[in-house]
Amino acid sequence: MAQIRDWRWWVFVACLMGGFSGMLAAGYFLGQWGMSVERADWAAERASYLRSVPVARAEERAACMREYTAQIDGLKATAAARDALDRQTAADVADMKSLMKTTNDLAAYTLRFLGDRARVNDAQSAAMLKQAREAAAAATAAQKTTVQVEQKVNVAAVKADEAASTAKAVDKKLDTATHPPLPAKPWAGSYR
Repeated sequence: MAQIRDWRWWVFVACLMGGFSGMLAAGYFLGQWGMSVERADWAAERASYLRSVPVARAEERAACMREYTAQIDGLKATAAARDALDRQTAADVADMKSLMKTTNDLAAYTLRFLGDRARVNDAQSAAMLKQAREAAAAATAAQKTTVQVEQKVNVAAVKADEAASTAKAVDKKLDTATHPPLPAKPWAGSYR
């Protein structure tokens, strides 16, 4: 290559180098300016995100509080329902015990009534049997005239009638005896 001796070439090369340097400087400064704009946008976006974090946390906390409050209220309602069911069960058991006591009292009264009636029937049968034996013994022992036997039989029949009427009167008194008042609640078998 030949040596460049003309000063115009030096100016041209200097201008070329200056233009190239200017382009590099302009690119660098434009890049820095663009980066500063992006940094400013990023900072603004970050600031907006940072501002929205407490709001989002508060909303999330409120949602969690609502959910847990609803769960606690549900548990309280369940516990209240369980308590009400336990109280109802205890009341039902108490009612059943009172009904059982009333049923036992009624059964005891019925058994006493039937026992008294059986005793009266036994006494009536024993009296009639005793009178029949006495009449038979009188008839066989006396061996008297028919009139005397008939008189004794009539007397025995009158006594037997009196005993029967007495037994019927006692039986009627037992039938019409005042029963204790029945319980206010129905029997346990028909209890609803």
